[in-house]
Amino acid sequence: MNKRLLLPTLLALAFSAQAETVFRRANGSEPKSIDPQLASENAGSAVIYDNFEGLASAAADGTIIPGVAEKWEVSADGKTYTFHLRDNAKWSDGSPVTAADFVYAWQRAVNPASGGEYAFILYPVKNAEAIATGAEKDLNALGIKALDERTLQVELNTPTPYFISLLTHYTSYPVPQKAIEQHGDKWTQPGNIVTNGAYRVSEWKPQALLAAEKSPTYWNHEQVAIDKVIYYPIESESSAFARYRAGEVDYVESLSPESLETAKKDYAAELHIDPYLSTYWYGFNLTKPPFKDNLKLREALTIAIDRQAIVDKITKAGQIPAYSVVPPATNNSAPYLPDYAKLDRQAQIERARALYAEAGYSKDKPLKVTITYNTSDAHKKIAVAVAAMWKQVLGVQAELENQEWKVMLSNLNQKNVEVYRYAWIGDYNDPYTFLEIFQQNASMNHSGFADPAYDAALKAAAGTLDLPTRAQQLQEAEKIVTDNYVVAPIYHYVTVRLLKPYVKGYEPNIMGQVRSQYLRIEK
Repeated sequence: MNKRLLLPTLLALAFSAQAETVFRRANGSEPKSIDPQLASENAGSAVIYDNFEGLASAAADGTIIPGVAEKWEVSADGKTYTFHLRDNAKWSDGSPVTAADFVYAWQRAVNPASGGEYAFILYPVKNAEAIATGAEKDLNALGIKALDERTLQVELNTPTPYFISLLTHYTSYPVPQKAIEQHGDKWTQPGNIVTNGAYRVSEWKPQALLAAEKSPTYWNHEQVAIDKVIYYPIESESSAFARYRAGEVDYVESLSPESLETAKKDYAAELHIDPYLSTYWYGFNLTKPPFKDNLKLREALTIAIDRQAIVDKITKAGQIPAYSVVPPATNNSAPYLPDYAKLDRQAQIERARALYAEAGYSKDKPLKVTITYNTSDAHKKIAVAVAAMWKQVLGVQAELENQEWKVMLSNLNQKNVEVYRYAWIGDYNDPYTFLEIFQQNASMNHSGFADPAYDAALKAAAGTLDLPTRAQQLQEAEKIVTDNYVVAPIYHYVTVRLLKPYVKGYEPNIMGQVRSQYLRIEK
C-alpha cells in the first residue's frame, strides 16, 4: 500500500476520533421512564432535560429563558397566555414542532388513562384537575388550543404567578404523536424515539448505560458543544466515586459521607457543594395501623430524631436541619417552624417519650415498625441512625428494609410501606411545589394524607396574586401538614457533586439541574 496515501487517511481518522466530545455522567439509577408525561424521578429527568425542551427552559444558572416559544404575552387578567413558537423548532426527524404537539402532550399528561404521576403540574390550566380526576371526560375541555401551527393559547383557572416556571418541568414538554401511536410504550427506545431537544437517545442497555447524541435539528444546536452524553445507572455512591477516581466517569451527582471526606482532601478543586431546593424526610403511611389515627405516635417519632446529629455526623456537607417541608431559600415563602424545633434536645426527648406513652406504647410494649429505604450508602446510614435514635429515646424496634428504587416506587404507590425514606426536589422555585403533593388526590401523596381544609388552603393560595399574602396562606397550609406529622422532615439538601476539571460551563443553580447542552469538554 502507498504509505503517502495511507498517512492522510490515518490522520483524518485520528482527527475525527478526537473531534467527538463525550460527557460521561453517573446517573444514580436506571431510569424508570424517559417519557416526559410518565417519568417521575431524578434519573429519568436528567435524560429528559437533555433530549426534550418545553415552551420555556432554564439557563445553566437556573434562570428561566425562552425555549420552543421565543416569546409570549399574558392577558390583563393574568389568565390567558399566548405563546409564539420558533420557526426553526424541529423534531429530530426533521418535522416542525407545532402548537398541536403541545396540545397532544398536555392532554396526554392529564388523561387518567396515561398513568402519569405528574398531572398536577398542569392543574392551574382550566379543567386540568377535573380531567385528571375523572370529573371531566372530554380531553378537549382542557384550556389549551392551537391557534395555528406556531401559536398556542393557554387559559388558566386563576392568575398563577409561577406559571411560566411550571413550563420548565418536563411534564409540559411536547411529545411526538406519530412515534407514540406507531410504537406505543416502546417509543422511547433507540431507533424509535423522536426528540426536540439538544440530544437524541441513540443507545440504551438497561442497567449498563444510556447514550444520547447531539441532535443536528435542534434549533440552538450550534451552541451545543458536547457531541455525546453517556448516562451510567450507578445506584451505589461508593461505586460511582470509585469510577470517577478511575477516570471512567466525568460527573458524579452525589457522594456517600465517606467518599465526601476523601473528596474534600483529594479532589477539593473538583468538588461542588451548592444550595438545593429539596427536602429529605421520613414519611408515615396514614392509611393503615400503626400510624392511621395515631397522631401522637407520629409526633413522638418525629421529635425523637436528632437532625443536628445527622447532618453533623453522617451527611457532613452543610445540610440544614429541617422541621418542615419548605426549604428556607424558596422564593416567595414564609416557612413554618413547629414548636418542638425551638426546644433543646433534652426537652425534645422528654416530650417524645410522653407522647409515645400517650400513644399506647412503652418499653414493655414497644412499637415494631419497618423503615423502607432505596439503595444508597447515605440512606442506609441515616436509616441505621434513625432506628438507633428511636430505640434509645423510645424503645422502638425498627427493622430496616433496603429496596431498589423501582421496587420501592411500586410499593409507595400501593401503600405497601410503614415508614419510608423520601425526598422532594422542587419542580419550580415556589413553596407550592412542596405542598401540592400532600393534596388528597395527588399521585405523589405516598402517605395517603387527606384533609379538605388543607386542600382548600392550597386552592385559596393558588388564586392570590399578592405575594406576601400568598406566602402567609401557604404557611398556613404548611402548618396543617406539619402539625399532622404526615412526614418527619430531616434536612434540607445541598448538592454534592464531582466534576472533572476539563468539563467547563458548570454553574450552580438551586434547582439542581445539570443540562449537558451548557457544558463543554476542554482537554
